[in-house]
Amino acid sequence: MICVVAPTPSHASAEDIFEAKGKLSAPMAALKPWQKMMKSFATNIKKTPSDNTRVWNDFMRSIEHDSTPRQILKVNLWFNAFPYKRDDYLYGKSDHWASPTEFLEYGGDCEDYTIIKYITLRLLGLPAESMKIAMVYDVFSGTDHALLIVKHDDETYVLDNRENLTIPANYTARYKPHYVFNEEQFWTYDSPLMARKIRKDNNDQVLTGNQ
Repeated sequence: MICVVAPTPSHASAEDIFEAKGKLSAPMAALKPWQKMMKSFATNIKKTPSDNTRVWNDFMRSIEHDSTPRQILKVNLWFNAFPYKRDDYLYGKSDHWASPTEFLEYGGDCEDYTIIKYITLRLLGLPAESMKIAMVYDVFSGTDHALLIVKHDDETYVLDNRENLTIPANYTARYKPHYVFNEEQFWTYDSPLMARKIRKDNNDQVLTGNQ
């Protein structure tokens, strides 16, 4: 998670699934990892693809003619099959936002699933304004988490590495938002205290509810 400062009141009408108060608009400059990610991706996607990116491209070609709801479901299912790995195990630090090529090679943690799903749906033609990445607090497990919210034809879908279903009703009670964003806008909320779990091991074991 990253910290943000100096939010201002928001009158944005972007839909979200959270029953939360205190929604504020914040400057995009506060999301430096996200801005760096999008700039890096725009540059690297033009380079010669690796075997992993070829598999990714093959997957996108296989669903490019599907309806948008089917694309959303298939993207969630396809990436959920990748292995969950913590940042400290993969990169030796507590927080690292993996690039698509890193995720395709190694797997990743919750925000890495969310980022590559967002980018995949953008490449399939969904507009940025229809999607938001949400950094949330899980009241069931007492941990922080990330997921992707997609709005299409007045329907809302939630893409979560913990769940293969994309039904928003499954998430409203469980998750409380810290902040949500896409390429164009960034909002923060009056969020609960972030959970901190101290892990003494350095393997890739995953605690229940902490992925």
